[in-house]
This record gives sequence, C-alpha cells and structure tokens, in this order.
Amino acid sequence: MEFDRESLAKHDGQEGRQALVAVDGKVYDVTGNRLWKNGTHMNRHQAGVDLTEAIAASPHGMDVLKKIQIRGTLAKDAEDKPPFLSLWLINFLDAYPFFKRHPHPMVVHFPMAIFIIAPVFLCWYYLVNPAQGLLDAVFYLYILGTLSLPAAIGTGILSWLVNYSGKANPLIIRKSIFSIFLLIFDVIIIVALVVKPAILQNPSGWEMLIPALIFLCLPLVSIIGEHGGKLVFPVLKTK
Repeated sequence: MEFDRESLAKHDGQEGRQALVAVDGKVYDVTGNRLWKNGTHMNRHQAGVDLTEAIAASPHGMDVLKKIQIRGTLAKDAEDKPPFLSLWLINFLDAYPFFKRHPHPMVVHFPMAIFIIAPVFLCWYYLVNPAQGLLDAVFYLYILGTLSLPAAIGTGILSWLVNYSGKANPLIIRKSIFSIFLLIFDVIIIVALVVKPAILQNPSGWEMLIPALIFLCLPLVSIIGEHGGKLVFPVLKTK
C-alpha cells in the first residue's frame, strides 16, 4: 500500500488512530508500541510523518525498525528545502544528517557550564574564601566562554534554519534575544577583566557593574537552557 504525506499524517496515533511513521520510503506501523504511546516518541517525535532524517541523526539508528511491521511505502514528492541555505550546505547536510541536529547540543553545553560555574566561584570568593585562584579561574572561564559562545549561537541559528525552516517560534525568538544579551554581557566582562585584571578584588563605583553582570549571567543562561529543553522535549498538553 502506498501512502502520500497527507494520508500518512492522518495516522498520528492520537484519539485511537493508527500510528504510522515513514523511514527511507517505507511506512512502519508503531501502533501499540510502548515507545510510541499516543503516537509520540520521547515527547519529541510524532507519528504520521517522515522520520528519515530524524532517525539518521538519532543515537540508535535503523536497527530499531527490524522488528516493526511494514505497512507500505511512502510516495515520493518534491522535498521542501530549508530557506536561506546555499545549495552546497543543503547537499552537505543531506550527505551527513548528523550535523542537522547534533552540533548545537554538543557545543552549547560548554558556555552554559562556564557561565554557571564562574558566578559560583566569584560568590565563593566574596563570601567564603578570598583566594586569588578563584578570580584567576573566573578570568580563564570567561576566556573559554568568549571562544565558545559565538559557536553555540552560530550552530543554534543553523539548527533553527534546518530543523524549523527558519520559521518564527516564540521559544526560539526569546532564546535568541537572551543569547544576544548573554553575548553582550560576556564582551563587557571579558574586556573589563583584560583591561583591569584586579577589578573583581574590591570593586567600587562603576566597577560593581562587572560582578553584577557575572551574577546576572547565571539566571540568563538558565533561562536559555530551559527554553532549549522545551524545544527538544516539548511539554505535551493533557486533556
């Protein structure tokens, strides 16, 4: 039996409907599969769609489909390509689907960890033990943050173009705005630390802005991470 994308979409596994997914032109029946409760897999993938690219980028690969019954084939049609991407990049992503999903999650965790640890070290310096090593650690953490943050933002933009077709999404918009603020804070902090290395020891006057920005980075990066989590694992609405 041959399915087109419109007929496949009707088998989304919700409200008692059959749950079908397409992979590499074949349509598989995942109805009743414990990993596809209500037609949803891992709070991320919905039945009724072509998951060829998603499974190619997943950690388990095609092996999980060997025991799933094939119901038919998926009719070929003109594939929509993400906008704003050059042909060479589209061809590269088609050849290596790993880069459609994984670069951003791999890169983004570095600046997130850095901007969380740095204010913790600074708080320890002010409240527990004023050891110079803690301030040195904050300085080098911001060096690493300055190097990794642009890469995280760049791969995030690529993921938005590839996986969301560059379409507006409230979560992505807010995440982008907060990321820009984080980048601005980072630039101000690193410039201040380079120009005046001892600025965090006993700040006064305008110098208080620098530790304040360092502490503000903690809730800011937490909000960015929370938004990213909602994009990857959206909260399902229950009736």
